[in-house]
Amino acid sequence: MPRTLIYAPRARDDLAAIRRWLTQPGSGTAARRRLAAIRNAINRLRELPCEGGYRALYEIIPDTGRNETAGDVRVLRVFGPGQDRRTL
Repeated sequence: MPRTLIYAPRARDDLAAIRRWLTQPGSGTAARRRLAAIRNAINRLRELPCEGGYRALYEIIPDTGRNETAGDVRVLRVFGPGQDRRTL
C-alpha cells in the first residue's frame, strides 16, 4: 500500500519557485519535462527513494527502517542543482 505524501510548507514554496523558474516564458519543452520528472520522482517516494539532479529532503513517519512497515512520507525541502542548501 502506498504511503501518504505530506508536504511541509517550505517544500511547497520550493516547488512553487522551481515551477516558476521552469515554466517562465521561453523555457521550452525540456524545462517542462524536467518539472514533470521532479513531480514524478517525489511521487515515487511513496514506494522508492528519490533520484536525480534535484534533491528532495524527506522524513518517514514513523521510520521503522523497513520499506514494508515504514509510515508516511513528509517532503521537507526541494533543492535544485547547485542551489545553496545552507539555509536548512
